[in-house]
Amino acid sequence: MPRNVTFWRLLAASLTASLLFGAPTARAQADAVNYVVQPGDTLIGLGETLLADPARWPTVQRLNAVADPYRMPIGRQLRIPVSLLRKVPRQARVVHASGGASANGEPVSVDQTVAEGARLTTPAKSFMTLELPDGSRLTLQPQTDVRIDALHGFMGSDDIQRATFDVRQGRIETEVEPQGGPAARYRIHTPTAIIGVRGTSFRVASDTAQTRAEMRSGTVAVRGVDARRDIALKAGFGLVARAGQPVDAPVPLLPPPDMTGMRTRYERPVMRLQLAPVAGAVGYRGQIAEDAAFTRIVAEAAAAVPDLKVAGLADGGYHLRVRAVDSRGLEGRDAELAVRLKARPEPPFINAPRPGGKAAAGTVKFAWAQADEAASYRFELARDAAFSDIVVRNEALSENTTEVALEAGQYHWRLASTRADGDRGPWGDPVDLTVRPPMAEVPPPAFDDDNMLVAWGGEPGQRFDYQLAGDARFERIVASGTVDAPELVLPKPAAGAYFLRIRAIDPDGFVGGFSAPQQVIVPAKLPVWMLFTPLLILL
Repeated sequence: MPRNVTFWRLLAASLTASLLFGAPTARAQADAVNYVVQPGDTLIGLGETLLADPARWPTVQRLNAVADPYRMPIGRQLRIPVSLLRKVPRQARVVHASGGASANGEPVSVDQTVAEGARLTTPAKSFMTLELPDGSRLTLQPQTDVRIDALHGFMGSDDIQRATFDVRQGRIETEVEPQGGPAARYRIHTPTAIIGVRGTSFRVASDTAQTRAEMRSGTVAVRGVDARRDIALKAGFGLVARAGQPVDAPVPLLPPPDMTGMRTRYERPVMRLQLAPVAGAVGYRGQIAEDAAFTRIVAEAAAAVPDLKVAGLADGGYHLRVRAVDSRGLEGRDAELAVRLKARPEPPFINAPRPGGKAAAGTVKFAWAQADEAASYRFELARDAAFSDIVVRNEALSENTTEVALEAGQYHWRLASTRADGDRGPWGDPVDLTVRPPMAEVPPPAFDDDNMLVAWGGEPGQRFDYQLAGDARFERIVASGTVDAPELVLPKPAAGAYFLRIRAIDPDGFVGGFSAPQQVIVPAKLPVWMLFTPLLILL
């Protein structure tokens, strides 16, 4: 029996794009393709080649009023219901997977394929993106469980595909290519809603209690699982479908956060994304991807305030998108920005002086920890926090310490690491330093019959250490202690030469240097009879 299947063509034509879930009769009309009769075609031959049940060719004959199944005019169009066509299994390709994503309980890898019936799961901090044969993409967000209920084409046609995903829980983001004909279908099933798609970009979040759908572009039809009417959800709108309740009316999504002036370079392993607040927002979400299409999402963060933190990324270029979340849990429109992370080699940890610390004027020693990957260090010290008034700059310190002679004043210093290949890491946070002037020279003491009295200048809240010694090296300490005011009263020591020094202790605990030794001469106390010696001599 002659027939020609090599040159047959299916011309897909959509009857009504909005009839995604119409009545059975309407679906039968929409779910059909036009076949152009080729030389040698017979209905019996087409049944054997195209139909799931070759014996159903009389149905095609009846629907198209074909008088002779063996003789049909070349070029005539036959309408064939898709329900009669033989299914051709198709597979989706994994284009990105991270953090323990799995299919049927087994880890997945890039370029692996998954088919109809597969169960896909992503644990916390995990992402997986599938690409369907028609180019559509489905991205599973963390803690998502999805089953592929349908993924197939139809015999003899590369233009028609059916894909149905059962989102048991979690969040998905989809980019659906325009479907190729009236029989094309892309559907999302959740516990509380069914979503029909013909080519659009949208998000779905679901659990057993509710489904949230948000449209980026295009239109989808949403129906509650117990409802009989579809709701058209258009770009820029979202809705909530709750178990046992009518589907909410669509509402406008929150506008995207304003990213004007937002940083594009980050120099710390934890990226801190400080967003402009959005009116009406109760939360915010940010995502980081390796590509502008957000096929390869590698991290995300969510918070109740417009201050997101993302950690664990390697240095490199990324794409950031952020959105606000409203009181219904609907996530708003995206704002996107290309960013770069350059946080390594990381700057070393500071040892001394500590941030906000103090040092005595003179030679100040700076010390820091050995940083991973660092072959040398950069050091800068300036009089201002902007590091425009540089006092010292060293581009290649091989040791993790340096000394600088400094006068009293306010300073700022910072460090950075450099790899052996010359790759420079970012500067660490500036460290404030107060260099205190040396203790002023102690004034000479005063004496009365029993005590030695000393007073000097000081600042509010300071305490003072004192030492009185019989030598300039202070090896023979005669008296020492601490006083709460800039004055000292000591029992008058024996006559002779002494040395006195004082040092201040600031309220924050900083201990300054000792003052220069002050020589103290304690006069001898003359006996009473010596007071009359001149008179006796005169007599």
